[in-house]
Amino acid sequence: MKTAKKVLAVAAAAATMFSMAACGNSNSSAEANKSLTIAWWGNQSRNDKMTKVDDAFKAANNVEVQGQASQWSDYWSKLATNAAGKSMPDVIAMDYSYLQQYVSNGLLEPLDEYISNGTIKIDKIDKGVLDSGKLDGKQYAISAGSSSPAMIVNQTVLDQAGITLPEHMTLDQFKDIAKQVYEKTGYKTNFRYYEASELLEYVLRGEGKVLFGNNDGKLGVTAEDVQPYFEVYEQGIKEGWHLDTGVFASIDSTSIEQDPLVYGSEPGSRSWVSFKFTSQLSALQKAAAGNGNPTLKLYAWPAADVAKADYIKPGQFWAITKSSKNKDLAAKYINWYTNDEEPVKIMGTDKGLPVNSDMLKAIEGDLSEGDKAAVEFLNTEVIPNSSTINPPAPEGSSKVNGKDVLGTTEESVLMGKISAADAAKQFVDLANEALAKK
Repeated sequence: MKTAKKVLAVAAAAATMFSMAACGNSNSSAEANKSLTIAWWGNQSRNDKMTKVDDAFKAANNVEVQGQASQWSDYWSKLATNAAGKSMPDVIAMDYSYLQQYVSNGLLEPLDEYISNGTIKIDKIDKGVLDSGKLDGKQYAISAGSSSPAMIVNQTVLDQAGITLPEHMTLDQFKDIAKQVYEKTGYKTNFRYYEASELLEYVLRGEGKVLFGNNDGKLGVTAEDVQPYFEVYEQGIKEGWHLDTGVFASIDSTSIEQDPLVYGSEPGSRSWVSFKFTSQLSALQKAAAGNGNPTLKLYAWPAADVAKADYIKPGQFWAITKSSKNKDLAAKYINWYTNDEEPVKIMGTDKGLPVNSDMLKAIEGDLSEGDKAAVEFLNTEVIPNSSTINPPAPEGSSKVNGKDVLGTTEESVLMGKISAADAAKQFVDLANEALAKK
């Protein structure tokens, strides 16, 4: 296996600095009130690990730590409610796609003071990885790991059907393969239904286009640009190889444990593929162990030009909220999580490869087979075929990513209510309206 250090070097090239101003000062009340609330999203495997991490920090520092775990969609709804009530957790997990919105709304505390006074040590973090958490030159977040988009496929089903996937494939090739899999095995496809817009963004990147454009209150693409994405759903439903909405009505598809790749009693309710990220391979393999234990394998998402489309992504950030009354202690937690062997060994590669180069070396001997596969995939497949990640999504993009715009549009196509062409127009109109309103 090639050294994972190579991943960090490319993450430097993949990350860029972006502009958005905010201000704030640290609060030193931690000594007076030694307690922290830590919030994150994830599956049960991550929740179990995070509970151990929080307990270890509590024991090491004689403080109270309250963990708040949620599934992806619930997480952002709860944070919005907390923000409105000015009662956000002290430390929050932050996604790259939401970073700009939270900064522009004044909800995050800059970390520069804690870095300059040595509370948060960054000397072992690659500059590019570090810069991915910056806006307008201010450090608002510290990446908890590096990952990349990946199709995670049921290789056992493909092998039994005699189907070989190309290393890289176009959308048309993907649709042909999905049809073959269905005809030979009965397994259907889930084209990332009811999740955020990363797959649509990826497909557009392969065409040299940027979904959210120049952050000027409108999309950077037209209905004609996005129509091929919706045509996958349209063709899949017409030909029978895409899962229908009834399957998703009875599961939480944002839960790893209920992802159709690993959940379901018969092929017609299961998918041979899941559009996730490399950091989720081990959790999916663990979930699959209870349902036939198929071999799962990583492939690049489909695109016209994978080298243009693919990228290294900060797996998850840690950030301190502006409303926290324990900012010094919160900064200490982020430093400990990033630079101490105990939490790093507990988490492994759950949130991607550790960003501290020394910590990355510390866990190399403990990597699971899934983790080793993820590192190998990053080194051999993603790094030679990737480009700079898009800037953080603008304010208003959460509406676009949610059920009111993308989710509803996808659903309408799967239910046969509208064509792919009409869906593309609807999506662009609704998205531009949401971005204009912010």
